[in-house]
Amino acid sequence: MSGHDSKYFSTTKKGEIPELKEELNSQHRDKRKDAVKKVIAAMTVGKDVSSLFTDVVNCMQTENLELKKLVYLYLINYAKSQPDLAILAVNTFVKDSQDPNPLIRALAVRTMGCIRVDKITEYLCDPLQRCLKDDDPYVRKTAAVCVAKLYDINAELVEDRGFLESLKDLISDNNPMVVANAVAALAEIQEHSSRPIFEITSHTLSKLLTALNECTE
Repeated sequence: MSGHDSKYFSTTKKGEIPELKEELNSQHRDKRKDAVKKVIAAMTVGKDVSSLFTDVVNCMQTENLELKKLVYLYLINYAKSQPDLAILAVNTFVKDSQDPNPLIRALAVRTMGCIRVDKITEYLCDPLQRCLKDDDPYVRKTAAVCVAKLYDINAELVEDRGFLESLKDLISDNNPMVVANAVAALAEIQEHSSRPIFEITSHTLSKLLTALNECTE
């Protein structure tokens, strides 16, 4: 949040939750955005605003990237304590993972990877598989990191759905940032696995050297 957003951290009044609830359901987008900022500010200073979960989730369906980021931040924070309600957000996540804007596609898959709720993990697989093959390198590199997060939550699922093979395929990607993230994800997965996941062969090494040649310092 920028400096002028400090007003959202002002002392809360009695009856704040009902007021926020009303603002979150306003017909005016700016009013809803301000309300979400107030909710995030309250959450940041340790106030319990979990009762507004459904109202905040309803604000997800917006083209505004800033508002979407704030709602996703709220979701990451409260999904574990409200797993049944978090499921309400799944359809929007899946829809966002196919948005024309690559920033929104990447944001959706990254957030789903950060929500450590088994029920949501099941729904993450298809969007993640799409994003690993996305046309945009920013989306692919974000998806690569997400595979490592998913492995930490459910290793069996990652192996069964072929995500390790998809990560290894990304080592041949024409974008060095994607290659770097794929290698980092595989290395992280290897740390948590007792069997060999990522072995550097002469074939792999050749691909890594090609990518390295394209990298900045």
